[in-house]
Amino acid sequence: MAPHSTKGRRRPQHAQGRTSQTPEQEQVRAVQAALAARDFAALQELAFSRFGFCSCELRRAVWQFLLGVNPEKGIDSSWRKLLADVDQDVLDGKEARVMQADVQRSVYTWDVHSGIRKSARSQKREQLLDVMLAILRQHPGKLSYFQGFHDIALVFLEVGTPSQAFHMVERLALFHLSDQLCCPFDKGLIPLLGLLFCLLERVDAAVATALREADCAELHFAVPWVLTWFAHSLPRLHEQVMRLFDCLLASHPAMLLYFAAALLLHHRDTILTTEREMPEMVSALQKLPLGSLDADDWASKARQLAKQVPPEELLRRLPPAVRLALPSTSPLFHFPHPWMVSAGKASAEKDLSALAPIYRGGSSGLAVRRSYGGALLDDRSWGLLLVGGLFSSGFGLALRTLCLPGTLTGSLWRWLGPRKAKK
Repeated sequence: MAPHSTKGRRRPQHAQGRTSQTPEQEQVRAVQAALAARDFAALQELAFSRFGFCSCELRRAVWQFLLGVNPEKGIDSSWRKLLADVDQDVLDGKEARVMQADVQRSVYTWDVHSGIRKSARSQKREQLLDVMLAILRQHPGKLSYFQGFHDIALVFLEVGTPSQAFHMVERLALFHLSDQLCCPFDKGLIPLLGLLFCLLERVDAAVATALREADCAELHFAVPWVLTWFAHSLPRLHEQVMRLFDCLLASHPAMLLYFAAALLLHHRDTILTTEREMPEMVSALQKLPLGSLDADDWASKARQLAKQVPPEELLRRLPPAVRLALPSTSPLFHFPHPWMVSAGKASAEKDLSALAPIYRGGSSGLAVRRSYGGALLDDRSWGLLLVGGLFSSGFGLALRTLCLPGTLTGSLWRWLGPRKAKK
């Protein structure tokens, strides 16, 4: 054997370590390197790669960075002072009562909660209520509670401490969720659904036509998807919900709509073969097997759609009526976020709230939600959503309580009666 031959020799230890790394370990190293370099673009690529940000520990650091939250904020508990003067009158208010009811139904949704101890469940609920209540009190007149906010906030409590969750969710509220938290649903949520339908028309006209023919063009079945970032609909926390949040936090605010469109296109055959009647179509969409959804494949398809029709192009080519229906303060029109522009130069931590679109552009807040809430959905649509079970665990009923006039009940049952008789 020639002296220079390496046949039969053992590899150096450091080389063995590199080649023996699992794909997930390689992903962890790549995410850590991108985070250390403060590289938004690299983190966005990694968010859509297999495994995403991999673990709660790593997500805690990456999500804070993507939201422009200084890690030192994680140990800042001064936000709890916002809860010091909360009296019984506040807790007895209509909004607080609905929030408390939602919290009492929470910490049951995902797989990780199936075996949780009662004491741990109660503690998590207390933390959830504290975080949400403090955020709303931090921005009085600007932010008001909506059904589904608790589902989103709970995800951050599963990733970080209450203090970390407070600062991350506050930033999310101001720069990602303002359409829902600052506008009545017919001014914030419904225009987003209209935008989603425009996207469907661009990427798959046949699916859009089938939904329109079934009287589902308003996409009311997608309300829990959009309101909760799918957190209310997906059963697996780490493999599905957190993977989705990896992608959404690293992307344009419109990316949520691309995920919704990708899900519908994934079930294209189901939609195209379903009878063109609203009850049948809603029932078919309600039964989509979300538990078996592979988040990595879903993310790949959503990103392909975003490349096919980039968010900027989608917004630029919207029909005038759809574009005008969107709030001027919508996050869709205010991206990239301030902390992404110049690595924090013009966006000092203390100034970020003031840079939120709702503070620069104004918002009517809670009073507007009350005055316009009744226009959210018509009686027929609510009948299908509530009776069809799209909003489980009282989700739709509580949403109705917040947003619809008390006269709905009678007319709802008047509509349902003939419908049942017809069958």
